[in-house]
Amino acid sequence: MDLTPGGLALRQGGAAPGSEPGIELNLATDSHVWDGTALEGLTALPGWTYSRTGPGWARQLDGTYAPFAEHVPRRTDMGLWTEPASTNLFPRFAPSQAQLVGNANVTAAVEPDAPPISGLNWLALNNTGGGAYAYQAVSLAPATSYTLQMWVETPDGSPPVVGTTSATGDLCLLIGGVILTGPVGMEALSGKVWRVWSTGVTGASPAQHGGVIRYASQATRALKFAGFQIEPGVLATSPIVTTGAVAGRGADLARLTDLEALGVVTLAADFVLHGGAGSLLASGRRAVCLDDGTSANRVEISNLDGAVGGRVLGGGVEQARCVVAGVAASGAAQGAALRSRTDDFRLARNGSLSDADVSGTAPGGLVRLTLGGAGDGTGQLGGCLKRLVLRPVAKPDAALLSLSS
Repeated sequence: MDLTPGGLALRQGGAAPGSEPGIELNLATDSHVWDGTALEGLTALPGWTYSRTGPGWARQLDGTYAPFAEHVPRRTDMGLWTEPASTNLFPRFAPSQAQLVGNANVTAAVEPDAPPISGLNWLALNNTGGGAYAYQAVSLAPATSYTLQMWVETPDGSPPVVGTTSATGDLCLLIGGVILTGPVGMEALSGKVWRVWSTGVTGASPAQHGGVIRYASQATRALKFAGFQIEPGVLATSPIVTTGAVAGRGADLARLTDLEALGVVTLAADFVLHGGAGSLLASGRRAVCLDDGTSANRVEISNLDGAVGGRVLGGGVEQARCVVAGVAASGAAQGAALRSRTDDFRLARNGSLSDADVSGTAPGGLVRLTLGGAGDGTGQLGGCLKRLVLRPVAKPDAALLSLSS
């Protein structure tokens, strides 16, 4: 039996006097309120469960990464990180020059003054005439999407320019012997280091290597490199630090299951999507999902139709779909609040309302809350969940706007 203050308040069927019923989680500070009772730490939440196979890393506000052991929630001062399972196909996240399968004009470099992760090898490309490249061997399937990312330190901290031809930019990313020419994602890390990534599809007979190349016709400013990571799919995830062999990290699955059965609800979340190369990110990345223990009846906020929206399903049939237009760009803060009540559904995103949806039946019996994923353990956010609010009432439009701003 759960005898925590939050669990007792919930079972007694009401909020503390003078407080608003429901749940408010501040995942950046790890301070939470459950039916008016303040709780410190995720493990104090009634019905809290979390799992993730393999160790993981999660970014902090200062641009460094913190390590987390297997099955330990990846919560930092940015919030709770939840990502799908992934594998780094490069044998080494930070190879030395001698560990590369192919290289030219490459030398060892002193690590940056403020590295995202300390104690790693860094490489420099030193070419003023001929080309320079640093490749690792990697097993690549034909006609398959892969996402390659690198860490790049620039001398002045300005963003590196990733070229799509041998005559543009500071460098090119290469998979299977081919330069990546699609959209490039980029974010600043600690010090003067940037994370850059892009996605490409291999040809019929891809070369079994990948990495970074700088042609003689490109800019030759002094750059340092580490963070070699190549993953199947179209998402660049947090570091999977390999040290001699391919390695993977399991999906994050965070849940609250100690809920009274709910029907009419307002659900809100503040979150950031990460790792998509284009300005439009693929649909299906959930910030939060409230369901009855099955996928047939649920209320969720997600990256929907290339934007941000909410879906409501009852009996396996979509009852409502509320979307506020606008791209869901990597690294951009999103605030969304969704009202679910029979014949009354609406979403606010970053202070703007969706069209009202005045038909459909709100599902009942909702007892399971999944943070940063779908209830079935898939559809992870691929980013950071900062704040989550669940109220057992249908909040008016003005409250949705406030919750999303």
